[in-house]
Amino acid sequence: MPAKNYTAAIAGCGSIGEAHMEGYRGLDNVKVTACADPVKGARDTYMRQYGIELAYETVDEMVRKARPDIVSVCAWHKLHMPLTVAVAKAGGVKGIICEKPMATSLAEADAMIEACEKNGVKLVISHQRRFTPGWEKARDLVKQGAIGKPQNVEIRVAEGLLNWGTHAIDGARFVLGDPNPVWVMGAVERRTDRFERDTPIEDSCIGLVHFDDNVQFQIQSDLYWEGGYDAGKFMVRGSEGMLWVEEMQVRLFNAETRGWKDVQLDAAEGAKAIGGATNAAQVQELVRWIEGGPAHRGAGRSARVTLEVMMALYESARRHHVIRLPLTERGYPLELMMSEGKLPVETPGRYDIRGFLKRDGIDEGEYAKLRASGVAHHEAMRRLHGAGRKG
Repeated sequence: MPAKNYTAAIAGCGSIGEAHMEGYRGLDNVKVTACADPVKGARDTYMRQYGIELAYETVDEMVRKARPDIVSVCAWHKLHMPLTVAVAKAGGVKGIICEKPMATSLAEADAMIEACEKNGVKLVISHQRRFTPGWEKARDLVKQGAIGKPQNVEIRVAEGLLNWGTHAIDGARFVLGDPNPVWVMGAVERRTDRFERDTPIEDSCIGLVHFDDNVQFQIQSDLYWEGGYDAGKFMVRGSEGMLWVEEMQVRLFNAETRGWKDVQLDAAEGAKAIGGATNAAQVQELVRWIEGGPAHRGAGRSARVTLEVMMALYESARRHHVIRLPLTERGYPLELMMSEGKLPVETPGRYDIRGFLKRDGIDEGEYAKLRASGVAHHEAMRRLHGAGRKG
């Protein structure tokens, strides 16, 4: 049977929305017909750059008038819950792809899940790296027993748990076969007034997660810079070998390889790339789910587990003890620690590591010139705000 055709819409016309657009543009049966953003310049850019016919100031108006089948929620963290709930309750939408992190609290995540399930909407959280060929191959190798029984995963990331940490924790869960966390222990440092996309984040942290199959996951953020950070790279150690996992490469060490050996990715896997192709793949899997196929690998209920691990890590730092799951705290523990005076700022001056993405006050004419010359959105915004490479 020929594939059904679907319409899609973008809520939030920034750089993340562009990544979603690249995914949609790779599909023949999904067409983006509308976008929404409170900033006129952002809407105009999308209409011009992607040939989108309809643009609205609010998401509510977009859903009511354009009536899309699928909506990508590409707004900042604290808007994920209200926008997702509003889209789900508006009626007519079949699927939502919400950017990571899913939310900043379990209460928000549960509100999103409840609204979508009550209204027959398939909710996906954009952990699109689950579709990278390296992660998929590593998951297959673990399942096949190439390293025996997995015992430990280690990763270093930067820019806070809510950013890179989301991908790292979710990636470890994916490669390990999505085990359930049993307990979490974490420590957090916040001596500067650090934010990301208007959400308070830590300066650095470290965490240990124990899963129900007795494999442990260790994560550190913004602590050890040597060799750099990458949320897509991590080590998996097992009883009979090791895997070095990257999004586009996997290396295996066991008795048969007699040392480290690159694992060959087949042609179909190798053709995938981070960005447009992975976003297209997650849309395709959503369409199959809408049409009665199996649940999406990035379904809201699965993504909630990743969020719970992060919130439990913060709650462990707040309570100074191991947190056994399920987590009972419904708020954002880091913010609670701040309000309780447990994380006093020693270096005054609020700063946002993604502050350069704010559209307010930029020269739209200069922005258009930069984009026309091939400069990416992130870099154009950095230049217009005079930001450095940090963030």
